[in-house]
Amino acid sequence: MVSAPPAPPPFRVSQRFRYRELLGLVAVQSFGNQMTGSFWIVYLVSRPLDFRVATLLWVIAFLTAALGVLLMARGRPIHARTSMTVGLATMAAGHFAFAFLPANWVVLVGGMAFGIYLPLFWLPMNSLLVRETSPANRAGRLAGVTATFTTVAVVAPVLGGYLAVTVGFRFLFSLGGLILAANLIRARRLVPREESFSYVINLRRMGSRTALAFAGQGGVDGLLSVATPLGSFLLTRDSFALGLLFALFSLAAGIAAVVLGRVSDRVKVRSPFLLLGPALSVPACLLAFASRDLGSFVFAIGWLSMTSVVAPSFIYTILVDRMEDSIPAVTATREFILNTSRSVALFAGLIVLAFGGDVYALYLLVGGVILLEALAK
Repeated sequence: MVSAPPAPPPFRVSQRFRYRELLGLVAVQSFGNQMTGSFWIVYLVSRPLDFRVATLLWVIAFLTAALGVLLMARGRPIHARTSMTVGLATMAAGHFAFAFLPANWVVLVGGMAFGIYLPLFWLPMNSLLVRETSPANRAGRLAGVTATFTTVAVVAPVLGGYLAVTVGFRFLFSLGGLILAANLIRARRLVPREESFSYVINLRRMGSRTALAFAGQGGVDGLLSVATPLGSFLLTRDSFALGLLFALFSLAAGIAAVVLGRVSDRVKVRSPFLLLGPALSVPACLLAFASRDLGSFVFAIGWLSMTSVVAPSFIYTILVDRMEDSIPAVTATREFILNTSRSVALFAGLIVLAFGGDVYALYLLVGGVILLEALAK
């Protein structure tokens, strides 16, 4: 009789230096993607491409990512370094596609490149990051990942907007590709060759309420990936000004994520934050829908950026607390739900636009979908 292999330890003793190295990898990755990605939809619409066609970029990306998670989550060991290398190389190629391909082809090629990159890079990266946490510091450290992403994004869109104005989009997108190529080399040096994970999707263990909460998070992500850049673009066509706006929104989100994550670790309570974020986000969505001038729109999206980031960090923390013996299953199940719901939400947004709704009407959908985040348990 063959005995089952021993269960892995619930969590590994955190090594602060390794956590910081992984955050550094996330920071460079975020910088390259945010510097250029903040302007993808703006660039396509300015070519000019109908904004409903431009939105298909994200639909293709998120559908491809969901399919990629399914292909990876078959329970077989996948080497983290190889997976991350292929993902980063594909995303770098996507940036160069924006620089050199016609807009119609960019929607397809750029969308597929981003969709392939998402699971190949982020499934192992999230698994590595979660292993550097413990119950005592988990909310703060996972919020630190969000804060790293959003804080770097304060600088990146400003630089991206400046480069778009001074040297053009082609140079901007090419630079993004080079940054990701450099991060690829760094990732190969940081991640050990023998590091591997076996991913599975386990919806039953996650639970229906938590799955719905992640669906809400994904729906919000998908809708805001279109609504915020297009809504801003309709109010100002100045790329540098757009970069400043995107930076402001990211700064607000980063501050909220860090402060509330640390508060949660101190009080040892997560559930109130699940209600706080969605409840405060709904009025911001209504204000964004009603705004037709730049000042009120900036206020509404700044408010929404701070409140919409609250619940997702805690949903993930609660799930990891419950399934910390199965981290690869946590990451795979979460990524599958997020990318599927992003696609579904964008399809719903396209239907709203097809029936005569404007871009700002998407914020009404955001205000409804974000309430699902409060269901996490």
